[in-house]
Amino acid sequence: MALAARVRTVWLGHCKTAKSPALLLRLKLLRLLGPFFLGVLVSGKRLTVGRLSAADVDAYDALALKYGCVFDSIKWTGLFGGGIRRYGIYDGGAVLRGGFCLYEGRRFGLRVLLNPAFTPQVGPFFEGRATNSAARTNEQRAVVEAMAEFLGSSGVAVISLGLSQDVNDCLPFYWRGFKVVPHYTYRIDLRQNQDELLAAMSVDRRKGIRKAQKDDITVDAVSETNELRSLVLETFARKDKAFPRDAMHAILGSYPPGINSSCFISRSQGRPVAGVFVVHDTRTAYYLMGGYSSDNAHHGAGALAMYHAILKAKAQGLEVFDFEGSVIPPIEKYFRGFGGQLTPIFGIHKAWLPLEMGLKLVRRQLF
Repeated sequence: MALAARVRTVWLGHCKTAKSPALLLRLKLLRLLGPFFLGVLVSGKRLTVGRLSAADVDAYDALALKYGCVFDSIKWTGLFGGGIRRYGIYDGGAVLRGGFCLYEGRRFGLRVLLNPAFTPQVGPFFEGRATNSAARTNEQRAVVEAMAEFLGSSGVAVISLGLSQDVNDCLPFYWRGFKVVPHYTYRIDLRQNQDELLAAMSVDRRKGIRKAQKDDITVDAVSETNELRSLVLETFARKDKAFPRDAMHAILGSYPPGINSSCFISRSQGRPVAGVFVVHDTRTAYYLMGGYSSDNAHHGAGALAMYHAILKAKAQGLEVFDFEGSVIPPIEKYFRGFGGQLTPIFGIHKAWLPLEMGLKLVRRQLF
């Protein structure tokens, strides 16, 4: 308050002595905007980022579960071995207020920072304490500013990260030379009733579901995941794509169906033809992986399994079903057909200049 009184006294003195119309106008603007900026100056404390200490792990996890999502939790991030790097966001009083988690790997001997496998977002999550809209915006900017400053000075060769869906202000990254790229997911509002959920789908998706039902495709909620593993691995092998097999086994082992997850298998005459696996926290269900059999393929089997997963998430009282998104056109079209709301998620990307020039040749959309 002493600072506020001093600033006010100086400001009033300048107003009385100002003779230039331009100066007087600036002072009048300061009079209007001053309380906001002064509030930030007096009450705001600069946020900093630091490596999470063992003493802060429990507090970090509590904040992650309350203000973040399943992908921020200690349990989830602990699945990915020694490459995991957890960082706390601390206020000016060295109090932990939030954090984020990255995977540090090596490519050709160079350090890179990435999202862990099957993890669409790395944070940040944060305990906000602002009480009005302007202050909340300023607080959110401070969080992103702290993260951008830390990553910008990290010295790693390549940074390629997907941020939390709650982050829509990426200017601090842009100002530090990061390329900010929008990615997209589809999110279904589970507060709709079952008829509304079905009506929101595309004609093709509804036809696929009804055809599967007509052709006696059955769907089981299963408690073990061997069939799903086989379907997922077969799908990726068929597409000749690299697949994080170890991460899949770690996730399915730590999140068996019924423990913050669900798994549905579609069957034709008892044989598995498609499967989906979903993880969830207290608010949102995330479609994580799925696959189908080419030997017993059915146009609507996968959609029917997904529909059961959506209805299960609704029955659990969750608010949103998130498809996690894809930039592969056929997959994006498939997800779009379920009627979710298109939602942007921002990624940030940066590399040492010589590397960036090379990366532009193979990943132009990111670098």
